[in-house]
Amino acid sequence: MINPQPGEIRASKAEGKVGWTNQPAEDEKDYSSCDLEVMSQSLILPPTDRPYFLLLQGYDQSKDFVLYIMSGHMHVFGRKPTIREREKDRERERKGKRPLKVDTFLSAPDLLARHLLVRRDSAVPETPTGQALMRPFRGGAVTHNGVALYRETVLKPGDVIGLGNHFLFLYRDPRVTPPPPLALTLPWQADASTTCCPSGLVDRQEALRQYLGSTEAVLKFHSRHADSLLQEIISRNSSPDSGGGPLAPAYLLSIMIDHASKHLDPALLPQILLKSANLIKEIVWVKGEISTPNVQKLSSDLRPLMFWMSNATELLNFFQVKVEAMEKEWEFEAPGDPVLTADMDTCSEALAQLDDVIMHTFQQCVYHLTKTLYSLLPALLDTNPFSSEEKEKEKDGAQAVAGLVEVYRCSLMLSREACLSPPLTSQTFGYLFFFTNTSLLNTLLERDGLFSWSRAVQIRTNLDLVLDWLQGAGLGDIASEFMKKLSVIVNFLCIPKTRLIQSSWASLQEEHALLSPSQLHHLLTHYKLGPSRAPPASWAPPPGTELSGDIFESFLDHPPLILPNETPRLDLSQPIPSPELQKEVTRLRTFLWGLDQDELPANQRTRL
Repeated sequence: MINPQPGEIRASKAEGKVGWTNQPAEDEKDYSSCDLEVMSQSLILPPTDRPYFLLLQGYDQSKDFVLYIMSGHMHVFGRKPTIREREKDRERERKGKRPLKVDTFLSAPDLLARHLLVRRDSAVPETPTGQALMRPFRGGAVTHNGVALYRETVLKPGDVIGLGNHFLFLYRDPRVTPPPPLALTLPWQADASTTCCPSGLVDRQEALRQYLGSTEAVLKFHSRHADSLLQEIISRNSSPDSGGGPLAPAYLLSIMIDHASKHLDPALLPQILLKSANLIKEIVWVKGEISTPNVQKLSSDLRPLMFWMSNATELLNFFQVKVEAMEKEWEFEAPGDPVLTADMDTCSEALAQLDDVIMHTFQQCVYHLTKTLYSLLPALLDTNPFSSEEKEKEKDGAQAVAGLVEVYRCSLMLSREACLSPPLTSQTFGYLFFFTNTSLLNTLLERDGLFSWSRAVQIRTNLDLVLDWLQGAGLGDIASEFMKKLSVIVNFLCIPKTRLIQSSWASLQEEHALLSPSQLHHLLTHYKLGPSRAPPASWAPPPGTELSGDIFESFLDHPPLILPNETPRLDLSQPIPSPELQKEVTRLRTFLWGLDQDELPANQRTRL
């Protein structure tokens, strides 16, 4: 509470000295007999050069002032701290985290030590003169023109501020001329979380119909209905065949979370994030079991995995944006507040659960795909694409190439159908090509009967057929990167024998730098030069060359999965993007409206 300035007086003193009509008869005096000093104290003149808060309703007349001047550019309302709260503040200061100073101490018991922050002018340079910003501290009950306030909002002259259950202030700024109208007559306003229309509208039914069919990306709900809404969204949109589209769960949860983050108690948001992540994880763990893999079952097994990998990725990106915004909202809160720390732990757990979902679905996808590929890859090494008989050639070519291409084609189709994030699509195929490269390369090194020019040309041709298809599908760059070493070995075996015989160890190593010395030595010592023909002396490695290394590639050296950190692709500022989602949003609005109606007496319900 600030000290009285000239022209400022406590209401209780003015009333006591002037003597209002409700005072006992024995205290009544003729106003003409009042001394000038008492009268002058009753003439309260507000400041003319800075904003102030006029008390409309207080708690204790012996402690409340009539005016509270906003002398600085930041103003904090609160109550006097307890001994324990002062100790916590001193501890934070010792750690270099100084809490905001309280400018006005109020007396009501339902106020927090720091309850409301108002900023103006240089503290908010982006705000026009005459406007300020106000934000409640976490847990502080604040109203703005009669509406519960949870987050920062614009404060204009003439607005009414409520603190707790007792204090009401009128905000004025004498620098703004002419004075704006007062918000003393508060309009009835529907709860921001209700699906019903304001009672002041003539046709409530029509307004309700307009909301239910609106294309705006909005889903309003009460805090008490959050769990029911979560269950409804997940249970009705849990598979790619649910009808809402490939990103229906992510979109519907996003508009739900967006509403909570803007209009509901901040304590609810971390809980919604965690509960939605847990529900998704439960579904994925149940549906993630895979039967014996084969090409025919690829689509049916992979579709739900791709569906949830895509949705979990979109939600992860959206969650991260909301958590960052939530952290920014806390910048004026007391550092180290245990409530905020608990909320951040809850948010971190929600993000970790979505991480688990993405990792699990990715691993299940690549496991199933690589098990299917494993049985198809040997054909690429064993099939002769240059068979003399046309029918046999077509049959063999189909065996060698079509099987592999079908796996890649199915994977690409499913990733596009699921709207999988481009970075995750690239990493999925990167892993498949890594497996293809490692498996074929190890098989090739193991079977030295393939170390001849004629067999190498057949393998090269089959490999080129696959790579050409991948190039046409837009996957050529990824395939070239991860299948580079296989290509190097096949190219080595394709060197004409006459040229290879004339080559030296040094030149071959320089031309095939990706091969380790032990791999190059293995190829040269097992190369089929012909009956009883020994390798030339020029192929011998220099003395001291390390040749004890493993010639085989390790499957454990696969690229790590890097979870995408992107801007969410779901733009909630745009209208609902598809008829399928529009239908589902309308259904959910109707569902929530039904929950609202069930809680009302029969004579207050609105019929559709």
